[in-house]
Amino acid sequence: MEQVLREALKRARWQTYRGGHRLTPGSKYRAPKQQYSQVHALILTWSFHDLRAEDYTAPPAADYVSLEQETARLRATLKGYGYAVHEFLIPMHRSAESLKAKLKQFCRYAADDTLLVVYYHGHGALDEENELVFSSHDHPETPEWSKAAAAELYAALALLTGDACPTQGRQERYKELLKKYERYRPICTLQWDLLRTPLLSAPCDVLLVLDCCAAGGANLRHLDWRPPHGAESYTKHLFAACGFESSTSADMTDAMCEVLDEWACRSRAASADSKKGAAGRSPAGGGEKGEVEALTTKRLHQLMEDKLQKRSVGSQPIFKQLLPQDPEQYITLPKLRRPMSTWDGEGKVAGERDRERRGRRGYVIA
Repeated sequence: MEQVLREALKRARWQTYRGGHRLTPGSKYRAPKQQYSQVHALILTWSFHDLRAEDYTAPPAADYVSLEQETARLRATLKGYGYAVHEFLIPMHRSAESLKAKLKQFCRYAADDTLLVVYYHGHGALDEENELVFSSHDHPETPEWSKAAAAELYAALALLTGDACPTQGRQERYKELLKKYERYRPICTLQWDLLRTPLLSAPCDVLLVLDCCAAGGANLRHLDWRPPHGAESYTKHLFAACGFESSTSADMTDAMCEVLDEWACRSRAASADSKKGAAGRSPAGGGEKGEVEALTTKRLHQLMEDKLQKRSVGSQPIFKQLLPQDPEQYITLPKLRRPMSTWDGEGKVAGERDRERRGRRGYVIA
C-alpha cells in the first residue's frame, strides 16, 4: 500500500495543469521553475562606441551615465544576487564571428537548473527589411561640428604632408587627430538573428535584455523558425527598452537595477522579521514567516514600468515571451546569496535621481 501511495503522489506532481495544457513527463510544457541553482549573465558592449562620458561635440552633463558606468552598476546588482557575470566587448574587426564564438561558449552553461541572462546596451535600428540591427556608433550629425572637423583635417593634412613638420611631430599630430575624430570611423553592425538563433536554441531558460532603440524589433514575426529538438520546452523572455519603431534613452537599465536592489532590501527585511518572529515564538505557538513573493520577469517588468511612468519617461519597456508562443510561462529571478552594496557611481546607495537622458537613436542602414 505504501508503494502504491508513493507512486500516486509522484504522478500527481507531474500531472498538473498550466494554461490549459496537461503537464506529463513527456509534455513539452513545464511548470514555472521556482529556483535556479545558478544564473549566468553576459553583458555585451561594443569595444568602441559614442555613448561614453567624454563627448565629441559638447561637454556632457555632470550626471551623464556612460555605458561603462552602466555596466558597473548592472554588474554590481547582478553579483549582489549571486549571479556569475561575464562581460564581452564586441570588437570592431570581425564582429559577427567574434560574437558568434562568444555566444557559443556562453551557451555551454545551459542546463535545466540554470538561467542564462544576456544583456546588450548601445545603438539599435531597423534596416530596409525592417529587421533589427545593432550598431557600434553613429556618425556626428551636427553641421557646425562637421564643417569645423573638415577644415581642421584639411589643414592638418596640408601640414603633415609638408616638409616643415618633423617626423616625430607628424606622428603625434596624426594620433591626436585620429583620437579626436574617431567617430568618423566605419560603423560596425550586427543582425538580430546573430543573437536569436543561439539563445533561443539553448536548452535552458533565457532572459534577453535589449537596451537600445528599436529593441521591440527582436521578435519571430515573418519567420518560420522553430527551436531544435530538446529546446522547445524552455522559456525565452525578452525585455525591450522600446518598440520596434521607437527610440529610447538610458532609463531602462537604471530602473531595472533600482527595482532589483529594492527587492533585495525587501527580502533581507522579510528574512530578519522571520528570524525575530521565530525567536519570540513559543514552541506550541503559530505565526507566519515573513516572506517576499518570488520575483518573476513579468513582475519585474511591471515594477520597472511603474517607476518609469512616475518619471514621465517617453519610452516604456516591453515584455515579450518569445518562446513558447503558448501558454504563458514564468521565469523566476532567484536570490542566490547576500547582495553586495548598491552602486550609484560614487559609492553611495542608489536612489531615484533626475539626470540627462542619453539618446540611443539608431539609423536606417542604407
